[in-house]
Amino acid sequence: MILALGITTFSYTQQMGELKHIKANNKIIDCSPPYAAPCIYDYDKDSLDDLIIGTFSGKFRFYKNTGTKNKPRYFDFSFIRAAGKDAKVPNG
Repeated sequence: MILALGITTFSYTQQMGELKHIKANNKIIDCSPPYAAPCIYDYDKDSLDDLIIGTFSGKFRFYKNTGTKNKPRYFDFSFIRAAGKDAKVPNG
């Protein structure tokens, strides 16, 4: 018995704008190991996308967007806190 499977493939093209470094206080934010990949999320619910980056220690750096939705601006980070202390997940 021969079983033939038909596989349909498709492709699409995604156009991206110019790649830019993300900065805070005019310094490039380092997301290389041991830092986790950055996450864009409206953490403080002000309708602006903030930046969150995990650290090797398991904490989360929070960069508040003080710019606009189209031109975000970040300054120094603070750690995300829960129950009165820095939020942390175990690593490893």
